[in-house]
Amino acid sequence: MMKLTLSALAAALLLSGCVEEQVTETSTSADTKILFDGSNLDAWDFPEGSWKIDSDGALTCNMKEVTTKNGEKKLKSLGDIWAKGEYSDFELSLSYKLSEGANSGIFYRSTKEDSVHQGFEVQLMDNVGFQKTHGVKEPRKRNGSFYDGIAPTADPANPVGEWDTLTLKAVGPNIVCHINGVETFNVDVNDWPEVGKNPDGTTNKFKVAIKDKPKRGFIGLQNHGQYVWFKDIKLTSLD
Repeated sequence: MMKLTLSALAAALLLSGCVEEQVTETSTSADTKILFDGSNLDAWDFPEGSWKIDSDGALTCNMKEVTTKNGEKKLKSLGDIWAKGEYSDFELSLSYKLSEGANSGIFYRSTKEDSVHQGFEVQLMDNVGFQKTHGVKEPRKRNGSFYDGIAPTADPANPVGEWDTLTLKAVGPNIVCHINGVETFNVDVNDWPEVGKNPDGTTNKFKVAIKDKPKRGFIGLQNHGQYVWFKDIKLTSLD
């Protein structure tokens, strides 16, 4: 009878452990949001008509054709798109695809009103195509960079027109980016205490020291006037 009781107790304890483990897993997964899975744009704020889901289920930007003073026709952005809610510490994962010559980016810890000076950005760029039409850009402004702060340590992007995966993790002052599983930067924003100056002595265009940029803000995708696509966007809050 004692053996049966002990066996029953062990089974109960084992079951209890399983239940506890399942609850923990559910709690962890609850911190992860699916921002975009191809079905809708409910998790986003954007100017009407500026972004859409294309026939392949990818998130892409719309633009309008305008005529410049020189009579040339060009495409003009209709606005960026912003995930609802503000975040401080997080891990973002997504896939992106650039058109030839495209320049885009991922804003984070940003204000919507001044994403350049009051926010951070991962640069997304077709380095070859964009520089053909816009001139040579400093490495700290190219694909996978901690924009205008430091050049990427690698260029693991696939050929233009192919999908790339990107993960971005921000915890306190530390920010890390990977493209296709390869780290492109790993920075501590406290290394940028001076306005307009980078740790390596180069200058940046920001009106505030990178160290003093917001610690919490919005996550956005940039429409810079060239086509770009995004899919499989997930965000895990680490706050």
